[in-house]
Amino acid sequence: MHRISLEQWRMFVAVVDNGGFAQAGDALYKTQSTISHSIKKLESTVGKQLFEVVGRKAVLTGYGESLLTAARTLVSHADALEHDAISQQSEIRTTFTLAVDILFPNERLWYALAQLATEFPELNIQLYETVLSRCGELLDDGTVDVGIASAIPKGYVTQLATTVDLCAVAHKNHPLASDKKHALSELEQYRQLVIRDAGLRGNVNSGWLGSNSRLTVSNFEQALQGIQHKAGFAWLPLWFIQQQNKADIMPLKLDNGHMRTVAMQLAVRAELASSKVVKAFVKYLSAERTPESN
Repeated sequence: MHRISLEQWRMFVAVVDNGGFAQAGDALYKTQSTISHSIKKLESTVGKQLFEVVGRKAVLTGYGESLLTAARTLVSHADALEHDAISQQSEIRTTFTLAVDILFPNERLWYALAQLATEFPELNIQLYETVLSRCGELLDDGTVDVGIASAIPKGYVTQLATTVDLCAVAHKNHPLASDKKHALSELEQYRQLVIRDAGLRGNVNSGWLGSNSRLTVSNFEQALQGIQHKAGFAWLPLWFIQQQNKADIMPLKLDNGHMRTVAMQLAVRAELASSKVVKAFVKYLSAERTPESN
């Protein structure tokens, strides 16, 4: 019989993710004393301290840190198993969940989802719009079946979904929007509008190329509004810029025609690789589209 329960590992991970016993209790709908007692019992079983309380925050010890990855994987796999077991109880109601970074072209995404919905009319689809590291977190947590992002955590087999070109743009009256070509280093002198990493456990500064000042926003639409109000410049996906068709938004002229290209990777949970739904989604996402399909 196991001396440490799955629920104890779940509480251990919750304390790490939420920063303390009280916060973990709120997340798991348990009392602080229940969380504290469970962690003390876990520490007693393993014979070593897992947390140190620094101020009001519970901080992992070195030993606790060494157990975190395996504990997170265990909880994630248990959640995935529960999800699959429950969803397979019904022959009619099935669910497909995916996380897609906002960089991915929305026309391609919605075409694939529309085709999937047509092929599987009783399928319930849950879409999570993510930024940077959040997609990987949802994959690791077992929340989603498929993830599409520029960075996928280790342990997943990935395939290239597409590449996305990003262009530096500003308002037509911005000092950078001139006929003069600029070096990338010149952009550092101006405020850059940056998209915020939506990750809960870590943050990535991808997209910030060293400007001395930044204005951080949550999505491309907010960045576009900032540009229109002359609050700064931004690197935005070419597909998004073309969709907006704004006469007052100008691509910046950069030396050597600089344009950033980002590779978007698609990852599938290993146990779902043979799923008919997943295979169909990947097929539609990769399909060559004719003008009639737009």
